[in-house]
Amino acid sequence: MSQLALFEEIETPLEQAQRIFEESIEDLRLSSDCQPVQVEFYPFVGINHTIRFRDGQLYVRLSDLFQQAPEEVVKALSIILLSKLFRRRIPSAVHSAYRSYVNSIEMKERSLVTRSQRGRKQLAAPKGRHYDLTALFDRLNQEYFENRIEGVTLGWSLRKSRRILGHFDPSHGSITVSRIFDHPETPEMVVSYIMFHEMLHAKFSTSSNFDLKHRHSRQFKNEEKKFADYDAANDWLKANL
Repeated sequence: MSQLALFEEIETPLEQAQRIFEESIEDLRLSSDCQPVQVEFYPFVGINHTIRFRDGQLYVRLSDLFQQAPEEVVKALSIILLSKLFRRRIPSAVHSAYRSYVNSIEMKERSLVTRSQRGRKQLAAPKGRHYDLTALFDRLNQEYFENRIEGVTLGWSLRKSRRILGHFDPSHGSITVSRIFDHPETPEMVVSYIMFHEMLHAKFSTSSNFDLKHRHSRQFKNEEKKFADYDAANDWLKANL
């Protein structure tokens, strides 16, 4: 076979992904339900993928971070997305293959870089009407972390959220606390607990075991219980939210 023929047989990442999804549709016996299928790589902020029907065609968007993913990883991802869409059971081995790749040090670093470059963090100033997040952070940092949590941007959320109480964004190095707690009837221990929880995420984000999707590990939960008012703060949150 000539060198030209060999070159022409090499698949592009998109061609490979398209072929893998078509093969997975056949393997899962879904060909009568989702043909044709169109696959594309998309510059999501993080590692995200979507799959949906539109006008009788199946459309798949894969994170462009997966353009260089091994074929077996793309295969696992195709089975996961198709199985979720059609409510099929996902084999544990398939989940493991995908998670192992996503949680690799290389992929974590690439994800954080793209999230930082593509995302835009919007948060209000840390000094609220009733609580100053900077003062709470500094006290907790000294009391629980030996002042080792550094380079973190603090701020209140722009909206009063009851669903997301706080959030640590590793790509922007920021902690956001829901504005709903900047209220005179909210005990300081509750705001401190939420800040402590997010500071733990900041601490664990530097660990080699850090998982963007599953961040509340057993070790994390054990560390969280070291907060002095852990039980009282959780009781208040359960009673008031």
